[in-house]
Amino acid sequence: MREQVTGTRPDLTTVVVNWNTRDLLDDCLRSVYEATPHGLTNHVVVVDNGSTDGSAEHLRSHWPQVDLVANDENVGFCRANNQALRITESPYVLLINTDARLEPGGIDGMLGYLRDDPTCAVVGPRLVYGDGTFQRWTAGQPFTLRTLANYLLGLERLLPGRPGAAGIYLGRDTDRAFQPGWVSSAVMMLRRSAIEQIGLLDERIFVYMDDVDLCQRARDAGWNVWYAADVTATHFMGASSRRAPGRASPEALRALNRWFVRRHGHAAGVVLRGLEVAGFGGRALAYVGLAVVTRSPGRSSALSQMRVHATRLRLALEPIDVRN
Repeated sequence: MREQVTGTRPDLTTVVVNWNTRDLLDDCLRSVYEATPHGLTNHVVVVDNGSTDGSAEHLRSHWPQVDLVANDENVGFCRANNQALRITESPYVLLINTDARLEPGGIDGMLGYLRDDPTCAVVGPRLVYGDGTFQRWTAGQPFTLRTLANYLLGLERLLPGRPGAAGIYLGRDTDRAFQPGWVSSAVMMLRRSAIEQIGLLDERIFVYMDDVDLCQRARDAGWNVWYAADVTATHFMGASSRRAPGRASPEALRALNRWFVRRHGHAAGVVLRGLEVAGFGGRALAYVGLAVVTRSPGRSSALSQMRVHATRLRLALEPIDVRN
């Protein structure tokens, strides 16, 4: 249900997808409005995915200027963003998670890349955690068997900076803008005309891999993707999925495997799962060995890491259903 309609065509649409994160909405929305440049009209749309924590009621009472789309159920990240994209018309669109915060000048900084490069379809900022440390999954290389092997087998860490050894995530922080394979949809600005050409977010994806998929399709169609190293945003990570900051959700691995098989075929998917088994299994065994030779409290940490990688190993062996 859509509860507000704006009249004139804005310069920018900001889309926030919310699911039971009422406690994060105020700071997120405040950062968006404070980062909106003077004279630029920003149409803010919040799509609430059937929250049960009073999020929709809070928005109605505290943020009447926001265009609220209230779903009866959780329809997923991609479908919710697409709902907002279909009912808006601005030339540029900002996607931002409820657990992300813009800094002053952030919107103007990202817009600059879209204005300076007419072939830029997607731009993402440098992301940091709440304590200001760099978040390496802010962007990365295209997801290929080589980059996934480098990541899963630890080659990116053993051979940092070597040609051909790059993994799927940024290996280090940088202050230089460049064109990566993908940028994170935690904070991502889009050119609408590009999205109209390549298509909206893939609604077969409930959550995770949406950003990799969208950027890959944009690059396949000849558009550019930019990493705006001079624009920083904070991303606390994991609010809606209730996971520990910096720790990947099990669904992220399932989403990766489904997407990879859809794009590269079942044979490549078998190779990927072999790499996952080798990588996660090797790490689990290494942490078992570390636990044996380490005294407390280091032993407890090693056993915890062993369990994490054992869980990922189990997930790597699950059947892949590309219909989901």
